[in-house]
Amino acid sequence: MTIVGIDNGLDGGLVGLSSRTGNIIAKTPMKTLERCGKREVDTYKTYQWILGLDAPPKDLFIAIEEPLRHARSSQAVRSMALSFGKLLGLCEIQGWRHRCVVVRDWQRSMLGTFNKGQSKQKALKIASNIEPLEKWLKSPRAKTPHDGMVDAFLIAHYIKKHEFNFS
Repeated sequence: MTIVGIDNGLDGGLVGLSSRTGNIIAKTPMKTLERCGKREVDTYKTYQWILGLDAPPKDLFIAIEEPLRHARSSQAVRSMALSFGKLLGLCEIQGWRHRCVVVRDWQRSMLGTFNKGQSKQKALKIASNIEPLEKWLKSPRAKTPHDGMVDAFLIAHYIKKHEFNFS
């Protein structure tokens, strides 16, 4: 079974993970496009990326992070809801097994406790403990870890732990 963890933000990420071993199969920043001067999730490129994992549809399990109910602006709420809806629709139309994951649930399970505003640092620390050789870079020229891929990796591990009962 291949678990695809999705941090659905525009700067989010996708990580394919083996449900048995927890090994990373593939990872990428979120696929986006521009429409009417605004960025949004590129559903077709996301679909192509998932197909590129070479997992039969019956062996895919997609975990999509649900958007928060509140954000700094109405535009942010719109963007998160649109991204989530497009990804959820993709899973439904393809008949892929999927689960919507609440931010607080996966963070509580995977990160434990952390100070306010420290979730990204804690997530990187936990992800680096699980995959010590992974640098989480968006590209070979990047210098800082990509938060979206880190979160997608931890979302996939959360599903592995809770849906497949492999520690």
